[in-house]
Amino acid sequence: HQVDEGRKVKIYKELAMKDMLTGLYNRNSYDEWVKEKQQADGTLIVTFDLNNLKHCNDTMGHAMGDSYIKNAAEIISRVFGSHGRCYRIGGDEFCVVIQNRGGFDLEERLKELELEQQEFNQSHTIPKIQIAYGFAGFDAEKDMDFEAARSRADVKMYEKKRALKGGR
Repeated sequence: HQVDEGRKVKIYKELAMKDMLTGLYNRNSYDEWVKEKQQADGTLIVTFDLNNLKHCNDTMGHAMGDSYIKNAAEIISRVFGSHGRCYRIGGDEFCVVIQNRGGFDLEERLKELELEQQEFNQSHTIPKIQIAYGFAGFDAEKDMDFEAARSRADVKMYEKKRALKGGR
């Protein structure tokens, strides 16, 4: 019975830390990380937001919306997962925290993200994936805490979101 209990504890822990839809770490896990870790200067945060999810849910149904979220999460995870921790922190909001930036080329990863989206959109008719992103490095001089860095990343991400939607 102890083996079963041990397995149950592991499963419950996973349920508490992982997002069931995408398999990425969830908001609890992100908040926990922010509380526990010493944010080192230069720790990079990349934030993501999915364009047109509401439209997708409203016109094609929530199952299609879930599919959009899952597919976008897979792309984010494929591109950034080996470099940092990927989180789904809200409905269509994601972020990646990259602590050790040795050999990490953000520009290359963002190009890869764009390419993965294009390839996905060419081979799937609907829903088209459009991921807006922004990024910021934690800077102890500027940022009171890691959330301040995430806010700076979000500002860039929303600029990108507007640009993707055609300046609206």
